Amino acid sequence: MKKKNNDFLWDIKNPEKYGVHFGPYDNSRFKPTRRFMFKTGIPSMMKIIGSFYKSSKVYVIGKPLEDELISNGKGIIYAHWHRYAQYYFMYASHKRHVIMSSHKDSGEVGARTMKSVGILTVRGAPKKVKKSGRIKDMKGKEALDAMIKLIRDEGFNAGLTVDGPSGPALVLKKGLVHLARESGAPILVLNAAARPHFTLPTWDGMWMPAPLSKIVYIFTGPFYVPKGADDEKMEEIRLEIEDHMKEGVKRAERYWKDTDLREKLGRPVRIEIHFSPKL
Repeated sequence: MKKKNNDFLWDIKNPEKYGVHFGPYDNSRFKPTRRFMFKTGIPSMMKIIGSFYKSSKVYVIGKPLEDELISNGKGIIYAHWHRYAQYYFMYASHKRHVIMSSHKDSGEVGARTMKSVGILTVRGAPKKVKKSGRIKDMKGKEALDAMIKLIRDEGFNAGLTVDGPSGPALVLKKGLVHLARESGAPILVLNAAARPHFTLPTWDGMWMPAPLSKIVYIFTGPFYVPKGADDEKMEEIRLEIEDHMKEGVKRAERYWKDTDLREKLGRPVRIEIHFSPKL
């Protein structure tokens, strides 16, 4: 599997050994109507979102923390709620990041969107329990194992929407602590806020920055999961991170309104978002 028009595959050594599919599927898999949507809908969406970010001023709280973790030469797991997903992929664009996207057709929009901004997708999804109680395996384990190896062996960073892909909102799933334990990577929590912004009528209450807004990323942590952590310890850490991330949402909601909070968190660093989707 070779790099094509962008660096979404980066330099993976022997990608076939992972036993998963990387990135979008071939167009021949889809009906003409779906292919038309991919060709027109995704580029239009990315142009709109990209224009919002390009017209905005972007700041980061916790940049020295992130820089210190990066300097250690190991991968980082960027943990965020689903409502911040677009903030994450704008920040991670072309920075050697990997995420998980459903191996079914429902994950194709995400895979193609991520390819356009230089983020690798591993196709899989968590196990789902049907009403009958039967567990349907959607290749989530294989995808998670591939992410572990990419972080541990190939220096990738990972992004995890910890309550995704379908909620419930603000409930942290177990995959994050498992990924951190097996990869040895630190967890860096990402929250974000924009002024002004829109709240979309989605299950996660996604926040969309308005044009000409001020955007702030708030990084906190890091959290580590010991290699030998048992189920009880894993659950303890999961709850600790979940509580921390819920508090992070409250901080993000208050950030642009609360002068005292801004002073407490410290002076933000202005950054440029290099967003150049290749569609």
